Amino acid sequence: MSRDPVIWVSAIVTIIAFSYLFKENELYKAVEHLYVGVAAGYTLVMGYNNIVSKVWTPLSRDGNFVVLIPAVIGLMLYVPYISKQYSWIKRIPIAVIVGIGMALTARTQVMQQFIEQIKATMVPINSINSFIILLGTIGTLCYFLFTFKPSLPIKTGSEIGKWTIMITLGAAFGAGIMGRISLLIDRMFLIFRDWIPLIKLH
Repeated sequence: MSRDPVIWVSAIVTIIAFSYLFKENELYKAVEHLYVGVAAGYTLVMGYNNIVSKVWTPLSRDGNFVVLIPAVIGLMLYVPYISKQYSWIKRIPIAVIVGIGMALTARTQVMQQFIEQIKATMVPINSINSFIILLGTIGTLCYFLFTFKPSLPIKTGSEIGKWTIMITLGAAFGAGIMGRISLLIDRMFLIFRDWIPLIKLH
């Protein structure tokens, strides 16, 4: 068996987490609370490191006072914990965060979901793959045409689009399952290869 204490802790915690598959127990609850606590502590440490590296260091070493603007906006979120009378101040940073987030999301969605999709479809039809991509794209667009009277070409394209969507969702679901199985295999390797060497890879 392994003599590494890190592997021992990882394997025991993994087995306790898997014990939930049989019945919820106190050990599983303890591991669940441990996971939440470690995640909260990690988030706190990362937040502290961000303050030091992105505010304190540029301010004290480089004299960059511009970093005070986002720092002050971030501190406004904590005003309700200091004074209930001025709790309305927290609306300012929330509005800034939501506004910037919406702007970045809108730009990303337009670029990735619209422009890049059009560019990926406009390819020379010199292979069966290119033809399938073009046919699936046109069929999917026909499936979402609700303002035209359904004619035979639109009905045919709509049917192709329906099957294209079903295949796409099935492939996405299969990829998600494969990702979860990969995580399970990784845990099995930890237990039966690194901790208890029952599996040997040559």
